[in-house]
Amino acid sequence: MGREVKEDGCISVFFHVLDEVYTAAMNPSPTLRIVFLGSGSSGNSAAITDGETTLLLDCGFSAREISKRLTGSGISPESVSAILVTHEHSDHVRGIDVFTRRHAPGCVVVATAGTLRAPEFAALTADRREIRSGQTMRVGTLNVVAFRTSHDAVQPVGYRVDIDGDSVGVTTDTGVLTEEAAEALSGVRVLGIESNHDLHMLERGPYPAFLKHRIRSARGHLSNSDAADALERLATERLEQVFALHRSSTNNTATLAGALLRDRAQRLGLTVPVTVASQTTACDSCATFMTEAPSRST
Repeated sequence: MGREVKEDGCISVFFHVLDEVYTAAMNPSPTLRIVFLGSGSSGNSAAITDGETTLLLDCGFSAREISKRLTGSGISPESVSAILVTHEHSDHVRGIDVFTRRHAPGCVVVATAGTLRAPEFAALTADRREIRSGQTMRVGTLNVVAFRTSHDAVQPVGYRVDIDGDSVGVTTDTGVLTEEAAEALSGVRVLGIESNHDLHMLERGPYPAFLKHRIRSARGHLSNSDAADALERLATERLEQVFALHRSSTNNTATLAGALLRDRAQRLGLTVPVTVASQTTACDSCATFMTEAPSRST
């Protein structure tokens, strides 16, 4: 039976199910921390850190807002070693140039060759490093793997970050869960999965027909039901936390996004907290972890 806990704009749903098929044996001291600084149609960014190396995953808010949310999460903006860019759309790169110049001048921008060639990066002064889909790149103490996604961008990717057996993975802005994404994300401890829209709300909503088609297409965005299907495909005994990402404020609600993931988790016997990330407030994996560690029903 599920229980919702609201914290700082994020909604977490905790599951306790009899006869678990998958039961998360939660690490009492996880090595990696991921803070979703904000996620949605207006801006996206997350910080991943092991306490020594800090990465940003996208930089889709203003530099001032990114810095504010990092500081509010206890992370120094100056500690950011690299920004991992998924693709060139403005809600993922809006603040990247100013942030690297004002707050993290030694920061390296990591993206695919196609993404780095996009016009959005023409004025970027920060150092750049190309990453290929399937490639593992060492950034400080962390191993970063890029995998191909399916979106209407030049060369989009998602990322998995590993250290000492601990791992987090994020896929968002993708119309389908690609084979590469499924392979890379299987076995992660923390999963961030796009849950952009409810199909009925999208169909009945105000968007023009061409935009609805784009969103539903294989190069668009994952729906709530797509996210639930992806969870079923990716769930292993290592999974401890799930974050629903990039939720549309027009075509979705946090309740709907969380409900489908909760229902699918219950069918799997999966015992993990599920958090619907907020556009306006940071959601911290360690804060969610500390709120309530799921226990096995007896």
